[in-house]
Amino acid sequence: MLFTFSTACEICEDEDLQESRCKMCGARVCKNCFVESNGLCLNCEEAKCYLCGDYLSSRACNVCGKLVCEDHGTKKDEATICDECRLSDK
Repeated sequence: MLFTFSTACEICEDEDLQESRCKMCGARVCKNCFVESNGLCLNCEEAKCYLCGDYLSSRACNVCGKLVCEDHGTKKDEATICDECRLSDK
């Protein structure tokens, strides 16, 4: 199968792509799927770590439910505890 280059937004597939590129994942997105203030696409904006905002989250805290990256979530048995919950002894 050959790769075909698309000019559509990688999130909503809108053909009216006034290209912006996400600085985190590199996706080519339209202006409606791009957060101008931080240079992220909507997918990365929603999936970034709640605590640092610098990395994509890889897990959710089993106590509060917040999405956290590997640096801000500690594994305990099968559970993940975010740094905020761990430090507050929830």
